[in-house]
Amino acid sequence: MSPARERELPYAWVIVALAFSALAVAMGIRSTIGLLVRPWEAEFGWDRAGVSLTASFGLLAYGLAQPLAGRWADRYGPRLVFAGSLALLGVSTVAVGFIQNLWQAYLIFGVGLMAAVGGASNVTGAVAIARWIKHRKALAVGIVMAGAAAGQLVLVPAIAAAMKAIGWREAFVWSGLGVLLVALPLVGLLLKDDPPGTAQARIARESDRPQPVAALARQRNFWWLVGSFWVCGVTTAGLIDTHLIPYAEDVHIDTVTAATAFGVLGTFNVLGTLFAGAISDRLGHKWLLGWVYAGRALTLVFLLFVREPLPLFVFALAFGLVDFATVPPTTALSTTLFGQRSGGTVIGLVSLSHQVGSAMGSYAGGLIHDWAGSYVVFFLAGALLCAAAAVMSWAIVDTRTVELAPSAT
Repeated sequence: MSPARERELPYAWVIVALAFSALAVAMGIRSTIGLLVRPWEAEFGWDRAGVSLTASFGLLAYGLAQPLAGRWADRYGPRLVFAGSLALLGVSTVAVGFIQNLWQAYLIFGVGLMAAVGGASNVTGAVAIARWIKHRKALAVGIVMAGAAAGQLVLVPAIAAAMKAIGWREAFVWSGLGVLLVALPLVGLLLKDDPPGTAQARIARESDRPQPVAALARQRNFWWLVGSFWVCGVTTAGLIDTHLIPYAEDVHIDTVTAATAFGVLGTFNVLGTLFAGAISDRLGHKWLLGWVYAGRALTLVFLLFVREPLPLFVFALAFGLVDFATVPPTTALSTTLFGQRSGGTVIGLVSLSHQVGSAMGSYAGGLIHDWAGSYVVFFLAGALLCAAAAVMSWAIVDTRTVELAPSAT
């Protein structure tokens, strides 16, 4: 397909914008659990552990929903999965405003809302991108993943302000109605499953069926992706998100400074994701992925020597660049190596491994700290795991099948 022909389908970037918007809404609302802790404690007298269990149920529901969302997106198309997930998200968000008992919090926020977020996540977005974007998939994934950060930056403060003005119940009811009346119709009406139909596209839809999970499990590439993204979970949400601030406090850096550094890390997450997406298509997905993990290993070694605020901010900048940067190449590999109609299934299972790694890393960090009296062993183990993930990434063999669907861009 000539470059001129590729430019005839600008609607591909509309699809990217819609996926960006869906992730912004879903991830923004997902991040509001922290806003509810004190209001729930004050109104109902629930203890912190009981409220925190809502988040634990939510992580489990989120992780389990992603493989299902990917499989259904492969079979029925990303529009149906996005629309169904946003509908469930809107209803669940409205229902949060009517919670009276702790079990309702677990069911409504922990299960219903978070399962909806799993459906409206990067997994479904990856399927849409794979169908519409041919040559710049990683860049498109980077843009969509930036939507997750945008949602947190915009929606969390907005909902917090609404809670202060009208109360937590009304704030969530109006937020849910916004999802149902704005986000759902926008995505449901404008998002299309495939580029304009041609004979080639119809042949692709008929011949390229999702591979059974058992068939995927027999392929080394699948396990290299699962293993490396498990390490990603251990060393990001497990290690950094849970233990960076406590580590800073251990070395006598004050909490506000540590939290500010963590915010800097989040800012550079966005830049790292966009940069990785922009160069992954040129450098090669597996090569960039391996170098990102290698860079992450070096940052974790550097963290061992952080004892002052300035080095902590240097670490935050460096780690931010190699944190979310694994997502564009991992997603691009998941949606190209296993057939166009199996990408959602693969990235869903790979994302589940990330959530498992996150949970294991979070708990292991506390255990090792209590046993050793410091985080040194844990950080060294994280660095070694990242080095292993780099090797796993470079071991991936490009055995992709030739895609029959017309490229969009």
